[in-house]
Amino acid sequence: MHSEPQPVPERSGAFGGFIGPRTLVAQDENALPWLLASEFAESESAPRSGSLAELAAGRLGWRHVLRGADRLAPSDDPTPAQRTEYFALCLAAHFASAASFVPTDVDTKIRRALWNDAVGTPELARMRALALGLAAWDVSAVSARQVRVESMGVVSGHDGERLSVLCGGLVASLRARENEGAAALEAAIEEELAREARAFAQLERAPGGELDLLRLAAVLTHNAGDLMQGLASAGRVSLLAERFGDLARAGPTRYGGAFARAAALYRALLASEGHRNYPLRGPRALRRVPELLLPIAPMLDEWGERVATTRALSARERAEVVEALAPHPRGLDDPDLARRCAASTRRLLRGSDLRRKVAVPRASFESQLAKRARALISRRPSSRATP
Repeated sequence: MHSEPQPVPERSGAFGGFIGPRTLVAQDENALPWLLASEFAESESAPRSGSLAELAAGRLGWRHVLRGADRLAPSDDPTPAQRTEYFALCLAAHFASAASFVPTDVDTKIRRALWNDAVGTPELARMRALALGLAAWDVSAVSARQVRVESMGVVSGHDGERLSVLCGGLVASLRARENEGAAALEAAIEEELAREARAFAQLERAPGGELDLLRLAAVLTHNAGDLMQGLASAGRVSLLAERFGDLARAGPTRYGGAFARAAALYRALLASEGHRNYPLRGPRALRRVPELLLPIAPMLDEWGERVATTRALSARERAEVVEALAPHPRGLDDPDLARRCAASTRRLLRGSDLRRKVAVPRASFESQLAKRARALISRRPSSRATP
């Protein structure tokens, strides 16, 4: 019996100086080992033919592209059409891993570099179509960092990633003087920002929805930052920055001030969460279980319960999670886990500071957080107009 031959590893910069296609997909599989497994089946079958750009259509286009990535070979000097295929692959890889513990690092490619390469070529129109098609991709399988708002749908950090790609395309299209294509991208950006602002204003007016409002504040603040990254190369078309830039500090004249109010909530109550959970990149076992994708902090009690009770993790793997968290927001007090941890972690687990924090019931913690959020909202004027 003969084993399958292993593919030759791609060299660094295998695709026109960028990361090779096969290596990029391997990074996604490292971040989400279950992502392309046969048992992770979708309700619609993947197309069997077509370019990566064609495979990208539809709600599971991102997965179809990743599964078809072997259609794109490494190349020292890729053609413009091959670069568009690579753009589709980068979009899919980033979409799949953006809310994982170890996202792929292709941001500058999809926001700037590949757009710039397409200026002056017919491929710019194909790339715009891909960027506009991102709105159809279904985020539910690859992110727990989302908020569903009645009549507005799901708002997530993936919307910010999409906005940054649209902004990159808008800058490139204006430089290429492709005004009709630029107008389509500008309209899509405007529509998404207005939707997010309406969602935030709706939750502000909903008593009892403060925790979802905080989650949405984190999402909108992230998305406003992503949008700024997409506009970073605007240069002489900086009028775009005046319209779409720095929404987190904007007054009530832009989108009813929703992004500024969201950022104020984020800075007051959530900013410390921005880097607090980075150590969770370490425990590889967390990546293995789709149900353990990290939600929006600090409302993590249900996630912690899943970590503590899932049969998919061994006691040693749970201890690795505790060791990752113990020096940061401190850990969990469990004798079986503690004995598997390092001595320094066990000392933290015995500390009075940890015990005091763990003793706060979830209901009390969330109630206090909601009250603080409502108090902050009441101090800031909100727009009565629909953004």
